[in-house]
Amino acid sequence: MSGSLDGKVRLSISAAIVSDGVAVPERTFNVVTVGWDRRLVERLYDPIAARGAAGFFHVMPPRYVRHEWPDLAGRADLRFFRDRLQQPIGDADPQLLASLERPDLPTVHNMIMGDRIVSKIDPADAMRYATFLARRLIDLYRELRADVIIGSFDALHGGIALAVARHLNIPWFALNFSVIPAGLVCFCDRMSPAARVQLGARPIDELRAHAETALKEFESRKLQAPAYIAPSRPSLSRRLSGLPARLSSTLRTFRRARQREHLQFTEGRARYSVTAAMALLRGRDRARQAIEEVPTLAAPAGSPYVLFGLHFQPESSIDVWAPFFSNQMWVIELLSRSIPASHKLFVKIHKSDVANHSRAQLERMRSFPGVELVRPFADTRRLIEGADLIIGIQGTMGLEAALLGKPVIMLGESPVAMFPSATRVGEITELPQLIRRKLAEPAPERGRIVDAYAAYLAPFMPASHNDWNLELSEQAIERFALCFDALRQHLTVRSATRLPATS
Repeated sequence: MSGSLDGKVRLSISAAIVSDGVAVPERTFNVVTVGWDRRLVERLYDPIAARGAAGFFHVMPPRYVRHEWPDLAGRADLRFFRDRLQQPIGDADPQLLASLERPDLPTVHNMIMGDRIVSKIDPADAMRYATFLARRLIDLYRELRADVIIGSFDALHGGIALAVARHLNIPWFALNFSVIPAGLVCFCDRMSPAARVQLGARPIDELRAHAETALKEFESRKLQAPAYIAPSRPSLSRRLSGLPARLSSTLRTFRRARQREHLQFTEGRARYSVTAAMALLRGRDRARQAIEEVPTLAAPAGSPYVLFGLHFQPESSIDVWAPFFSNQMWVIELLSRSIPASHKLFVKIHKSDVANHSRAQLERMRSFPGVELVRPFADTRRLIEGADLIIGIQGTMGLEAALLGKPVIMLGESPVAMFPSATRVGEITELPQLIRRKLAEPAPERGRIVDAYAAYLAPFMPASHNDWNLELSEQAIERFALCFDALRQHLTVRSATRLPATS
């Protein structure tokens, strides 16, 4: 796939007016990012802006407080939700929040429940915080004359940023990165990986050739999805070596305890409560021990089975992209109730979520009829190949299965559903019949898989892997710059072809 575009447009900023001591552009193309931390601003967006590819303003994540970052005071392109930590949040305004809700957006309550921190505080405080975020973003979007918002799928502020953009009729996009193959990026215009926007036509022959090559490499296992591997239970020596860092963290927690009223919105309780921090460490240690004690499978057994992979949680791919299936214990029960008696339900524990399942939770999973637990480090590819059906909420397992032509049921809204062997779930009460139908379904021809894969890859453009711990190459920065060129051109064309409003 080529990253070049005909008629490339370079974005420019020409400051002309001053607001609150900061130069704000005239009617030019203003890109406002929301919730991207300092590392990403400096590693990704600053080099793009230096190339003249875009002019950016950045609304820093809510955990950033202006007075705590004095070295950033000279940057005219940064904005903060709060100037100081003790700044009042204000009262909740349910009517304002309700006015931001749209049919194609999560409800505000859903946004709150999808935030790993805010979902655990008092609901009344969560509504106050949501109101504060909304009011602040309304003011910032107007001040910065935002032409497009680049947001994210994570946290309450990510959802509110989208809702406010819709309310003010400002285009909003989030970056979505490929996993098979890695190194590609596209833009989504909703809180869903299926809401991908294609920013320009690409030759179908080129796409199909790219898909054919990638599929061959995946079939031969030369190409695999990147996977984060959770650390195993640390040895005594490793625990002792980590004591200084733990002591430092404990002292920091003690110092912040008095500020818990202000930190509750952006920090987990373990970051400002010593009791909560110790309970978290004990719980994780017990969970790592539990996975060794509860019966699990290392490889496919002799009986036919349906495979379901647990998601790492909290995580946007389930809490935001598929919120109505985020209660995974309920999903396991649902699947147990739906599979035929001829099959087992293999539930694979996520590699990076080993420390989050207590023994009681693991035993609860095993208590459902037909359910067997699979070890987190078992060979996923072997499990997929041996399964008669793969069921996923979101995630890579469904894509891997679809590429192999295995029957797939996706519970969440996912682009995997475009593959010939994949089906999106409909009415929950019809799930048993859907499962039986998929179990009897013949494998699709390989050519249809290649065609679907080409369509799946069409919105993606060359960029980089989204591991921000790695330095971005000059080539990667240039590719990201081309992505923003394509977005600018897309929005320009869309604006030019939009029909004028009628009275």
